[in-house]
Amino acid sequence: MYRVGIIGLGSIAARYSKPDDAYPYCHTGGIRHCETTELVAVADMSKERQSEFQQTWGPGFADGSINYYDSDIQMLESEDLDIVAVCVRGPHHFSVMQNVLKADIKAIFLEKPAGCSLEEVDTMTAGADAKGIPIVVDYTRHWAPHLIRLQTLIKDGLIGDIQTVIGYCGGGVLSFGIHTTDMICQFGGYDPISVSGIVSGGGDVPEPYEPEPAIVNATIKYESGITGIQVGNHGVRGGFSVDILGSEGTIQTGFYTSVSVQKDGKQVDNDTLDLPPNEGPFKIAYKQITDYLDGGPMPHCSRDHYTAVNEIGFAVIESAITGQTIDLPCQNRKRLIYANG
Repeated sequence: MYRVGIIGLGSIAARYSKPDDAYPYCHTGGIRHCETTELVAVADMSKERQSEFQQTWGPGFADGSINYYDSDIQMLESEDLDIVAVCVRGPHHFSVMQNVLKADIKAIFLEKPAGCSLEEVDTMTAGADAKGIPIVVDYTRHWAPHLIRLQTLIKDGLIGDIQTVIGYCGGGVLSFGIHTTDMICQFGGYDPISVSGIVSGGGDVPEPYEPEPAIVNATIKYESGITGIQVGNHGVRGGFSVDILGSEGTIQTGFYTSVSVQKDGKQVDNDTLDLPPNEGPFKIAYKQITDYLDGGPMPHCSRDHYTAVNEIGFAVIESAITGQTIDLPCQNRKRLIYANG
């Protein structure tokens, strides 16, 4: 069993689900359901959140099996951990990650947005590379079992060569819409070469940050020749959904929607696709991490994947500000966005 510690007890760590949920959408539920992980420590500066966590989730774990800490440093210095989940708000990711990267651990599960600038993401990635440990960024919708199965089917030619992937999701470019940016890459590839984007909104944020805008739309060009299109809140489909257009057919699917495959002008019977039963995405993500630690393949949403997705996200903002198509990698690594997801 791999020992896991959580830093930050907010919604994505523990509040989005309860212990009796069949497919919990939070780190604590995923760790609890995963047969290869055990939660041994949590850290949060708020005593109220510690108490809430203990009351809600405590009964689901063995008495005394979880230690509680007031800071990340205290937990990291006191515990022998294999995996650390960083679940604080986005502007705190960089400072917390510097502490985590000093600890003797084996893997990091980092909440999105990975960083508030590309420079922050670069620095964190270099630190993890130097220690030979993976960072996995939580684009949670990626780990829906039917979406992972579709990745394999598409790679095997289910609808021929992929030509265009259209994703639907509005909200903050880096804090919310980034889930769908990853989903576009999930089916279109992680080799983006240029981005153009339109955004809206902003607001007052603390210095030296710039406000995080909402995505209106973006066009992503991939080295493979595939085009990705991301549509904001005005899209005809619900959030976290995609249309995948191939040379021999199309697929409509999403995290919250079923699978519809058209091939050669005919509807494909889903029974022929061998789609798996539902499971909690965090359970799947943690199992991928521990499988890697046991000698398996790199987990999804790790280094080359999250770096590509972040390049796209920041390039969308850069394109909207400059009015230019941005070639990747984005040259402005220092633009600091208050991505508070």
